[in-house]
Parts: sequence; C-alpha cells; structure tokens
Amino acid sequence: MTVVAPDRPGLLWRAAGVLASHRLTVRSANASSADGTAVTVFDVEPQFGDSPDPALVTGDLRRMLLGRLDVEDRLERRARAAGTRGAGAPAPKVTLVDGASETATVVEVRAHDAPGLLWRVGRALGECSLDVRAARVETLGAEVVDVFYVTEEDGSLVSDRDRRRIIVRSVLDALAALAPPPSPPARSWTRGPGGSVAWIGVRDSF
Repeated sequence: MTVVAPDRPGLLWRAAGVLASHRLTVRSANASSADGTAVTVFDVEPQFGDSPDPALVTGDLRRMLLGRLDVEDRLERRARAAGTRGAGAPAPKVTLVDGASETATVVEVRAHDAPGLLWRVGRALGECSLDVRAARVETLGAEVVDVFYVTEEDGSLVSDRDRRRIIVRSVLDALAALAPPPSPPARSWTRGPGGSVAWIGVRDSF
C-alpha cells in the first residue's frame, strides 16, 4: 500500500495507526520525500481473514490527514479487547544501535505483540521530535522486533547521550500501558481474638 501526501512530521506512524485500526499488520514501511511530497510504502497483511475494503481504508487515511480521525481511541479500544501481555511475557527492551546506518539512528524495540504497536512506538518517537524515515517489523511467535530509522528534525543522527536516554525512556513509557496490572497481594484467612475471622495480606500483621 502506498500513501502519497504532503510531507509532514509523523506521517509514517500516523498512517500505520490507521492501517492497524483496520486490522492490517504492517510488516515494513519506507518513507521518502521530494519537493514537499512524501511517499510512504507499506507492506501489510490482514490480521484475520480477508483484507478490509480499500475504500474504507483510503477514506480513513484522508480523514487522518485532515485531522478528523481519532486513531488513538480506536487502537486503545482494540488493545483493551485484546488484553494486556501475559505475566510471563518478557519486559519490552529498547536499544539505540550505533553503526547500523550512515543516514539514520536505528532504534530497536523488542516487545510482546499488540494492536497498533508500530503506531504507539512511532508516536513516542515523534513526541521526542524525531522523524521516522523507515520501519521494519519482524514477528517471532508472540514477540516482535521493530526497527525504526530516525533522524533529528534537521536530518542529523541522534548523538547526545542524555537525549538518547530520554528517547529510550519515552518508548518504554509508551509501552507500559500494554503491561499487565500488578497482581494483588496474596491473602489468607486467620482467626482473631474471640473467634472472629478476618483475611489479611501475607505481609500484614494481625
């Protein structure tokens, strides 16, 4: 699928969010621009069954470009329906890989797969004022490895050490919503003075 639109920051990840809202899984994405026009090519496949109606997807992409589509609400509802990652799933890991590209800083994200993951990470990078120029997605069972090629707004690589730490923390914070809620403390029943029965936490004192 190819999206041609006036160039703007965040176009790649915003379009990826629209595709995810139609249950299309993005396998790769590449963006290029010339004379103020951006061309973003997505390799997608339906998450379940048949592909969605192209007219509906195109209509939502146009509404997204006009700022008339709340992609976030759609994806959050899908994420809630899909449930959070299981307690046994590994925690997300974010790494900035040096030397992997001469023209961009490579951000590698390993996480449990979830609807709109590419959009969620891309938005976090965009909020760090980074331009996402390309993305690659590899699925390993229930886990994914997303690789983002990003630059600063002036096209330079991300070199400042403190800024790199901020980027990693921002992406991890964006993925925190997909983590399972903390388990409540274990409880047990005990018999108190006078034969009364109460339940207490394992670290509580009676």
